[in-house]
Amino acid sequence: MWDQRQLAYCSNLHAGETLDEVQQNIARYFAKVRQEQGLSTQFSGLWLSAKAANSLTSAESVAQFNACLAKHGVVLTSLNGFPYGNFHESVVKEKVYQPHWATPERLTYTHQLAEILAGCMASTTTPLENSTFGAISTLPLGYKADFTPEKRRLALHNLVALNHYLAELHRRTQKRVIVCLEMEPDCELESTDELIRFFEELTELNGSYPDYLGACFDVCHQAVMYEDIYDALRRIHEAGITLGKIQVSNAIHVDLSKRTSALKPALESFAEPKFLHQVTARKQDESTLKNTLISAPDLVTFLAQNDLESDQIKDFRVHFHVPLNAEQFIHPAIQPLHESLQATFQFLSDYRSHVTPLLEVETYSWEVLPSALQPKSDDQLIKGVAEEITWLAQQLKQRGLS
Repeated sequence: MWDQRQLAYCSNLHAGETLDEVQQNIARYFAKVRQEQGLSTQFSGLWLSAKAANSLTSAESVAQFNACLAKHGVVLTSLNGFPYGNFHESVVKEKVYQPHWATPERLTYTHQLAEILAGCMASTTTPLENSTFGAISTLPLGYKADFTPEKRRLALHNLVALNHYLAELHRRTQKRVIVCLEMEPDCELESTDELIRFFEELTELNGSYPDYLGACFDVCHQAVMYEDIYDALRRIHEAGITLGKIQVSNAIHVDLSKRTSALKPALESFAEPKFLHQVTARKQDESTLKNTLISAPDLVTFLAQNDLESDQIKDFRVHFHVPLNAEQFIHPAIQPLHESLQATFQFLSDYRSHVTPLLEVETYSWEVLPSALQPKSDDQLIKGVAEEITWLAQQLKQRGLS
């Protein structure tokens, strides 16, 4: 069961690499999203860059940050530890995967986040807010195109070392922090098969299952991979992998049976220059007449290399985190992937006695949507995010989960 206060949204939506900027965002956005829902407190989904984390290395600085959180009604249970640097510079693209998990910098940064999270997790008399469990999402090792076997070996050792560090942190603070690997298209861990195999390698190297490591399941990412979302979540759970966090995110599905001459210009308005928007398409093989999956590293590449008028491509999906409650985008062929979200909710319903991950809305791309869909003011953005969280609460309630 999830109370609406437990439904977080990820603050990587907001530009802010320094600690001062993070605190300003908490007051400017987070507190107002909470107030828009009529809530006194709300669970977090904070993103802290390495620069911000470096400002929180003393007990005094963590206490001051914790006071800021309390002032604005933030219950810290989750951090986004995926983007290390400035997630809102003019061009991010593949830089979001640096430094990767084969580097000491990634390990040090994640140590810092774990210490901050343990130091800030609430300890109150209110049962809902008395949290001793927190989750940090992190990247799926690195970008597959340049991730070598040696880097994978180093990543394995770094993550086993992290597991030992988190075990000691738990003993020292009584706060259990789980670091959760988040699959993403074109990364070293992009599929559920790859995630399960990697945890088998981790378990072998560690000598037992690494109790302080787990999975962050981003619905958009796995939907873009054309995975069966319910089955993927079931397999992760049955493999014994801790499902620490689900990022509830929406993807774009393009149905080419509804194409018109206006479709390509509409899609080009989504091909913005800041973030990667990986694409997976179903294409008919000319010799076998069977559908196969093809991929492109970015939407702009896909549109340049493929003829949308060809009958060979049936449909495709785009890694673009669009609002959860959206119904249509500019053109009738461009649709939200609500079926993937519904499969997620059904899994949570069926496995409610066994799986209770933190839930986090991660629509970080509000401000790079096509101009006609972008919020035009802080008030519109705050209202849009609050409506996403309310939509999620309603979906859970329909299944007796909220």
